[in-house]
Amino acid sequence: MSIKLNGIISGFDTETLISSLMELERVRVYRQEERQEQLEAKKKAWQQVRSGLTSIQTKLDQLRFPTLFRSRKVELSDSSVATVSVDSGAAQSSYTLRVVKLAQSHMITTGDEALYKAADEQLGWAGTFEIGTKDGALATITVEATDTLSSLAAKINEANSGVMANVVMVREGKFRLILSASQSGADNEIRLANEVAQPPDGEPYEKGFLDGILGLTGSSRLELSAAQDAEIEVNGHSYTSSTNNFENVLPGIKITAKKLTGSDPVSMIVSADTDKVVQAVKDWVNAVNSLQDQLKNLTAYDAEKKTSSVLTGDSLVRSIQYYLREPFSAKVLGMPESMNMLSQIGVSTGAYGSANYGKIVVDEAKLREAIQRDPEGVARLFGLNEEAVTNEAGIVTEPAHKGIAVQMNEYLKSLLDSDGAIGTREESLSKQIDRIKETIERIELQLEQREKVLQQQFTRMEEVLSKLQSQNNYLTAMIKSLSSSDKS
Repeated sequence: MSIKLNGIISGFDTETLISSLMELERVRVYRQEERQEQLEAKKKAWQQVRSGLTSIQTKLDQLRFPTLFRSRKVELSDSSVATVSVDSGAAQSSYTLRVVKLAQSHMITTGDEALYKAADEQLGWAGTFEIGTKDGALATITVEATDTLSSLAAKINEANSGVMANVVMVREGKFRLILSASQSGADNEIRLANEVAQPPDGEPYEKGFLDGILGLTGSSRLELSAAQDAEIEVNGHSYTSSTNNFENVLPGIKITAKKLTGSDPVSMIVSADTDKVVQAVKDWVNAVNSLQDQLKNLTAYDAEKKTSSVLTGDSLVRSIQYYLREPFSAKVLGMPESMNMLSQIGVSTGAYGSANYGKIVVDEAKLREAIQRDPEGVARLFGLNEEAVTNEAGIVTEPAHKGIAVQMNEYLKSLLDSDGAIGTREESLSKQIDRIKETIERIELQLEQREKVLQQQFTRMEEVLSKLQSQNNYLTAMIKSLSSSDKS
């Protein structure tokens, strides 16, 4: 093992000297790290561009299809009466709505206080009975003499007969059984039938089970809620439903009744949902403007400081900027002259000299007027998608007709696909970064070996100097010794 002699003989600070030499050689690493930082900044910038393009593509999804432009909204003069949903394309009209009845589930119990039970009281009856609803199959319930209200309720619930059982406390220490139909409507009335007693000793019971013990039939039965269909009137015509939902009364319109209206109906107006379309267009335009601002920052050049941004001069960025502007001044083939440009519906580039110059602006009043006047025309301006027509020889006889949203979506898809232009850039940058990392690791290994060599060289130098110094000291001592002998 070599011993480090840190300038003991030479007088040099060898550790500092080696450190300085290594720092000079480490410049190679610093250059690679600087290059890596630049590439990572570019990669991050392209990730931001991808995010912006994806946002635009998401906003385009609605605009590519006619469903958006056929959106409907409904207004009720009293929104507490019902909830109404409207499908795209439903007829635009006005209606009167009256809620006559709300759907109810059948609920029964006993009204005889003498039949209330203690929580652990055994019913003292064995046998079977059937339970279900008017419109469903009956299930057989087997009762044992040791059953209580709670165990009987559990058996009924396990039978899945369309009837649910609950034990409810009426007063301290006293309970009764309540039966409820699982579904509302007149056809779901609770049915209790075919009671068959099976006393263990063969002697008949004094009282019937459903009537005399539970009080669910006969004069003791109390109806808490009748089995009832919901009923509404639309424009004076009556409709019923086993639930409060009405889906087939008007095409594309679903009504859920919530509250009785009494004798006075409420008005229900179905109209085009222009707000939804306008908002979708504005969201798309805002996404385009946002990305254009981002691209401008990523390619900016500071003439005063003479510094460039991370993507300054990049040809792909210039191409994206151009294609994001181009649709707002282009004509859509296959559309009439009065409806073949976005500017004709209020979507255009900001005027020169205005605060919005260089941005896309939306004239809401003009856009609303176009949507109300010709919603299908606006839908085609965005979503027209007719492929090119070719003859038998494969020659195009009619070019493709594609709306603005379809065109832009196809362009964005070509950029964002895994083998698209942006994906290729990101992959190339990742590979370059990986190569630089490998280069840095290789240089670091070389520097480590170089530092060991320098340490060994300086150590050997110190060892040689130490020997020379020893020899010098020996010779000096000999000379002094000879000189002393001569004098004597």
